[in-house]
Amino acid sequence: MANHLKAAAFIATLLFAFAGLEAQGAPLPLDPLTSQERELAETIARANPTVREFVGAGRSRQINVGFIAVKVSREKDAQADLPSHRHAEVLFYNYDRDQGLRALIDLTERRVADIVRVSGQTVPINGDEVSLAARLALADPRVRRLFGDPMPAFRVATRAATRDELQLPRIEGLRTVGSTRGDPCYRHRCVMMFFRINNRYVQIHRVIVDLTTQRVLIREVER
Repeated sequence: MANHLKAAAFIATLLFAFAGLEAQGAPLPLDPLTSQERELAETIARANPTVREFVGAGRSRQINVGFIAVKVSREKDAQADLPSHRHAEVLFYNYDRDQGLRALIDLTERRVADIVRVSGQTVPINGDEVSLAARLALADPRVRRLFGDPMPAFRVATRAATRDELQLPRIEGLRTVGSTRGDPCYRHRCVMMFFRINNRYVQIHRVIVDLTTQRVLIREVER
C-alpha cells in the first residue's frame, strides 16, 4: 500500500508540473508532440500496472513515443475532422517474450486510453538498439579481423551524412527477421550491420547482432 501511495504522490506531482502546458500555448491538434508531452506520455504509461508488469518481466526497452491522431468527437461542425484530444503512443519491447506493447495515452485527460500487445516482429528497431548492436559488433575480434589493422574508426549513422561526413567510416543497422526455426534470428531481435568506408558498403550481409542473446553472428563468404 505504501508503495502505491508513493507512486500516486509522484505521479500527482508530475501531472501538476505538466499542468502549465496549456498556459504556455497549447499545440494545435495535429502538431508533433512537444518535449513536455513526450515526457508526460512516458510518465503516464510507466505508471500503468499493465505496463509495469510488461517491462518488469525480463529485459525490455522503450522503443518510441510518438504523436497519434485519434478522433473522439462526433460533433458535426467544421472541426469535426480534427481530433479533440491530444494523444501519444508509447511503444515498448520485451526481449524475453519477443513481444511489443503499445500504450495509447490521452494527454488531454492524462490517462491511459488503451493498451495492446503486438507481435515482436512488428516492433521496429530504434536508434539506441542500433548503437548497442554496433558496440557489440565492434568489440568482437572476428569483426575486427574482417577489416584488419588499423581498424577503421566507425561511427553509428544517426542521420543522413553531410558532405563533410561522406568519406568517414560509418555503420548502419537494419532489422532482419528469421523465417524458419533453424534460423538463429527466428523469434530473436536481430540487426544486420552495414559498414561504409569512403561512402561505399563493405563486408555486406556478413555481420548480424542478435540483441536477444547479445551475440554477434558472422556469415561466411560463399566461394
